Amino acid sequence: MKSPHYAALAILLLLVTLFACTRKPTPEPEGYRVVSYEATGKWVIIRTGTFGGKFLRKRMTVLCDFYKWGDHATVTGPGACDLQVGRFMVPKLTKADDPFESTYIWELSADRLAITDGDGPDRVSQQFVILKNEVLPN
Repeated sequence: MKSPHYAALAILLLLVTLFACTRKPTPEPEGYRVVSYEATGKWVIIRTGTFGGKFLRKRMTVLCDFYKWGDHATVTGPGACDLQVGRFMVPKLTKADDPFESTYIWELSADRLAITDGDGPDRVSQQFVILKNEVLPN
């Protein structure tokens, strides 16, 4: 004969399973995550955000066009840009520790992405050509 503890345990496991299956997943934060870099100058960035009222994840494959730091000369070409793999960037984020340092990200057109970090003489502007922009499955 089975112990009443087994029945209680079975009911508890069933309730935990039902709760876990009906909970809505925590939405990903909206922004841009640099996931990889190739020596050819191609970067892969995962873009998460709401587009037309629907939350989507997009994979952007981009190629560096140019890099500009403050008043220094512009450096052009696929190897000019400098992003940190793993970095998560949120557009127009003002950092609490330095109100003058911000990150701005613009998808200028269907084939252009611009990222600007900081302000004043330490501003770094980078522009990329979007080679591929694809929506990822949920």
